[in-house]
Amino acid sequence: MNNSSFTLKQIKLHTVWTMIGALSALLLTVIFNVTGLTRLESFQSSESNMYLISDSIAILIMVYCFATPLVEEIIFRYFIFNFLNRHIKRAAVTIVITAALFGIYHIHPVQALYGFLMGLIITYSYYRHRILSIPFTVHLAANAVALAYTMLSPSL
Repeated sequence: MNNSSFTLKQIKLHTVWTMIGALSALLLTVIFNVTGLTRLESFQSSESNMYLISDSIAILIMVYCFATPLVEEIIFRYFIFNFLNRHIKRAAVTIVITAALFGIYHIHPVQALYGFLMGLIITYSYYRHRILSIPFTVHLAANAVALAYTMLSPSL
């Protein structure tokens, strides 16, 4: 296999996983909105706190779509998943535990549930391919959908 076909294969793989991340985030966002989870006052106030970082869209995109996914993927997939996987040696258990820790890390109960569910997808993408850039793109896409929804939502 030559380098150009490998590169094309990698681009296709990242594109597929990016779409999975974006569509999963969109589906969860719709479900959370239909069920009323995002209308909880505590959720509304925690979501509006993102503007405390900056009112610049460019800075919010850099923080939520690039910096945050990069740091969280290094911590949760590279360090925590790999550590647990070495010791537990059962992929399904390791994926669930890593996703649960990722959810808990998000503190707010609604965000923790969302984080756990997205964490299952993100962690599986890392387990399946063992390339950190795959879960990074899934996470980036999910955060981009969530950020776009938050910014476009008239209730916030």
